[in-house]
Amino acid sequence: MSAAMDSRQKAVIRSTRTDLLSTGVYEVGGAYEWVHSLGVGAPIPFSSLPVSIDSVPGTDLLVVGVGGDRHRSYSTPAGSTVFDLITAGEPANLKAAGRLWGTALSCLHENASLIGDFPESTPRTVQRAEPWLGGTWAPAREVLGEIGLLEIRRWIKSMLSSPDQVVVHGYPGMAHWVVTPDGAAGSLLTGEDLGLAHPGYDIAWVLGEMAELHAFHPALRPALDEMRNGFLETCGAAPGPSGIGPALAFRIAQHAYDWHHYAGAGEAQAKALLRLAGSYLDTTMEVR
Repeated sequence: MSAAMDSRQKAVIRSTRTDLLSTGVYEVGGAYEWVHSLGVGAPIPFSSLPVSIDSVPGTDLLVVGVGGDRHRSYSTPAGSTVFDLITAGEPANLKAAGRLWGTALSCLHENASLIGDFPESTPRTVQRAEPWLGGTWAPAREVLGEIGLLEIRRWIKSMLSSPDQVVVHGYPGMAHWVVTPDGAAGSLLTGEDLGLAHPGYDIAWVLGEMAELHAFHPALRPALDEMRNGFLETCGAAPGPSGIGPALAFRIAQHAYDWHHYAGAGEAQAKALLRLAGSYLDTTMEVR
């Protein structure tokens, strides 16, 4: 019996479900098991790229999932989400928690390699974005326009064609960085979205997620700023001024697409996110 199937027989302590991804969290002998399963509307399976991670200080923060193309199971001492941490209202060193998050990501970038030769290993999140990046989703066409979509595509191309490409997580945000209640320990659940790209791809994904929360949840801004500052200390070099705009726009627009297609958001809600994404784009750029 697979780990994912076995875990479903245990008492669940957390459960979320969308048409893209379902998550169950189970307590197992003082530790936790996180089980991710594809939702009924998921367009493509989890990444099947085999990865090897050198054992060095910090790589214990990385937990590679066990399972197939529809289910992944992760064993970890962390049973809370980052969102739990920043909304709990309880004492926690958020800057230290951010530093730990950045450390986990930089350890992946510096110590992971694919087992075998996979020269065209596009992160799964880019694969999922191809329809709306190509202009097939009307709200993105309307709000971001041809120029905005082109700007995002150019940034992604620069990440995928970089000579400095590494194994990237692909989706290293709050759905995959899990923590203990005080934020003193955590695990980056890794494997579902793997690919090859510049490290800035992952860093921008996290910063885009934080930028979205910062815009729509003013009460969380002090906590987010503290965690972001810690993250930036350890994650590696963030995209520079010429790249950060489309980088943030990509993450926010992808969330708009996912929320609209898989989690019940209406078009007006999706467009609110797309307008935020558009605010980071230079729509005066030349179209070639």
